[in-house]
Amino acid sequence: MVEMNTKPLSSSVAPVVEYFMAHPQSHQGPPMLYQSFSELDRSRLPDVIESISGAEDMFIESNEEEALPSAGRNTRVNTHISKNQEHHADVMLGLLYLMVGGVDEAHDLVLPYSLPEDSEWGGPAVYDSPALGSACYSHALVHRTEGTHLGELGLCGWDNARTWFEETPQDYALFDEASNECENLYVHSSFTPDELSVLEKIKGGRKWH
Repeated sequence: MVEMNTKPLSSSVAPVVEYFMAHPQSHQGPPMLYQSFSELDRSRLPDVIESISGAEDMFIESNEEEALPSAGRNTRVNTHISKNQEHHADVMLGLLYLMVGGVDEAHDLVLPYSLPEDSEWGGPAVYDSPALGSACYSHALVHRTEGTHLGELGLCGWDNARTWFEETPQDYALFDEASNECENLYVHSSFTPDELSVLEKIKGGRKWH
């Protein structure tokens, strides 16, 4: 079983994380398709992501967790999650798709919680969501993966990512932690001139996020 933010997660998440650790994604993903979730051909993605069918697969209720005989059990045990959990689980599912190359799936999942208007790909907007910070930050990571490719509004992915980092509430808990980790890696790692050039384009003269 995998843990994130001290909350137990369904064991269906574990294979996705394990796949990502064995097959890390490039900083430069493919051009985005900009299609709705139902239109996307998920056969292009590894089968492991299909072990998660929705938000209820993400969390395990404490009493059920204690009853699990082993970490390998793969069962949907929590079908009574709150709206707060559902919103965060949708964003988390988006990040899991991003981890296996599903950039468009990730985009569609985080869009309703981050964009304050209905959209062709994400559907109806969800206003005042408790997952707003996580959704905006994840939205930025999606477009960072889009990289040099042109996408929404004629912006390249990196420029769009910077826009969404700026839209993320500045008190979002991950900001300082991620910034410090990135800055530490940037300063203390040995990069080639070409790699440094790419990193400077991603950073855009701003603080790391």
